[in-house]
Amino acid sequence: MNWYDIFNAIEAGLWGVMAMVILCRVRAATTQQRAALTLASAAFVAFGETDVLEIGTEGLLPLWLWGCKIGCGAAILAARYMGLGWTRFRWADREVVFGACCLAGVGVAMLVQELVR
Repeated sequence: MNWYDIFNAIEAGLWGVMAMVILCRVRAATTQQRAALTLASAAFVAFGETDVLEIGTEGLLPLWLWGCKIGCGAAILAARYMGLGWTRFRWADREVVFGACCLAGVGVAMLVQELVR
């Protein structure tokens, strides 16, 4: 295993730990909040699985795997606002801005990857 694969294996494990922490340590007061915690936990597990699938690719991810990663990020963001209540959604919130910047970064990475191939 090279350093890239080792990093992805560690990252996958950390996302799994994050999912367990969410389920075991965060308390939900309503059914909607419980659903949001379940969605967030499942999205973190799925995100970890995308890192496992990334092992052996040497950073040259197929487009479907990029799509899965973006979908996981969208599910995590949706869970955040599902837990808070959608009426509190604001485009200027740091989570939304951070998510948009990450999405833009992924788009740049995908473009560079396709140009380098």
